[in-house]
Amino acid sequence: MCKRNVSATAYITSSTNAAIAGHRPVPSEDNELAARCKQGDPYAFTQLVRRHRGGVYRAAYAILGDPEDAQDVAQEAFMRAYTAIRSFNHKRSFGQWIWRITVNCAISSLRKRRPITAKTAQGLEPERAGTGSDPAQHASASDFRTQVRQALATLPPRQQAAISLFALEDMDMASVAMVMGCAPGTVRVHVHRARQRLRELLGQYVEGDELSEM
Repeated sequence: MCKRNVSATAYITSSTNAAIAGHRPVPSEDNELAARCKQGDPYAFTQLVRRHRGGVYRAAYAILGDPEDAQDVAQEAFMRAYTAIRSFNHKRSFGQWIWRITVNCAISSLRKRRPITAKTAQGLEPERAGTGSDPAQHASASDFRTQVRQALATLPPRQQAAISLFALEDMDMASVAMVMGCAPGTVRVHVHRARQRLRELLGQYVEGDELSEM
């Protein structure tokens, strides 16, 4: 296991304070770094953080929709990976492993926000039952993003994670299933139910098939 030291821990903390999109890490290089970390190399894990911090932050932000919460979850995910590195199977992809940890941390964070009160969902309902006026007259793009996030917040955490990764991170069903640790069929059910609920809450803002493309 990596030797826990101040410099490594401090680096993990500081490096997850911003999303820096870089090249997609090469799995074999990741696994080599993980192996070095297991052997006690104090700098190997900081390199893994540098290589994956952008993707981890994006995944957390896609699910949570809040920059500070996403930073907290990204940091927590790396810390969990750091303490569990000895359990990492080098035959797997480190990128998939850290993403699964991130998704689990994000889902836990969503659960801590609950219970979502009925008032949250009801706040969207009156507009859906409105006069049928042009949505552009009463909702700016910013308003729409707010409405989407409010609607997402009413979903069960795993539905919220599935639809967010599928729609906002543009991942296919198999990839979402892999990082969520479930079958692709389960992801399809989560996404289908999430679309239905979002259509109920956001129907006045979107054209007929837009939510089906999410």
